Amino acid sequence: MIQAITFDLWNTLITNKSHSEQRVQFFFEFLQEREIFIPFDELKDAYDKKFHFSEVTFEEIKFRHIYTVDRILNVLNEIKAEISKTDLDHLKQDFESMMLQDPPQLKDGVKKTLEELVSSYQIGLISNTGVTPGRILSKVLDSHEILDFFDVTVFSDESGLFKPHPKMFKIPLKKLKCKAQNTIHVGDILETDIKGANDCKMYSVWINDSNKSKSVNIQPDYEIQQIYEVVKIVSNHNEEK
Repeated sequence: MIQAITFDLWNTLITNKSHSEQRVQFFFEFLQEREIFIPFDELKDAYDKKFHFSEVTFEEIKFRHIYTVDRILNVLNEIKAEISKTDLDHLKQDFESMMLQDPPQLKDGVKKTLEELVSSYQIGLISNTGVTPGRILSKVLDSHEILDFFDVTVFSDESGLFKPHPKMFKIPLKKLKCKAQNTIHVGDILETDIKGANDCKMYSVWINDSNKSKSVNIQPDYEIQQIYEVVKIVSNHNEEK
């Protein structure tokens, strides 16, 4: 019997939106104001190479969350530049809050889905975060009037670990006081959402609205194209049980 439903955030509830161009431009001007003159193309190249730590895998860093300060320092090291601790903190805060200037939109059917589920099930959010931390993402969710639907939210910058690490799924289970076998997780990435849920013995729903290739090794319990399909899946699952 399903008693709780947890959702991924990016490309499940809200559309993925990059703010890299704005951050690189801001970074460039920030350095110039401090008389650190780096050609824009050189800074952009360093940012593209080092900011996202793309040279390492989740497994190599043991799913440890990569914080904004570490990302900035990685770029500064690449361009051989130094800034003060105060400037570093200011840059971090500006990078992390930049999304509020141009927030991502809700995906179709999200609010309707949550409205129908909230009266019958506990609702949780499990999200990896990049530059934008949970405290800012919560403001975005609140601006879309869906934050109050969630009984618990778990962000990787707060837990210190990325999905699919088991801790990211066990935290909401503990807070919701719900067993894994009575919980279903909904997400769009097989390697993080579905694998993490499966490994924790939760039921899993894969949102495949862009016709991604299936995986032989990672199998969801359900596959859907629209989030509103979750309502029927949970209802039918409980009727069968």
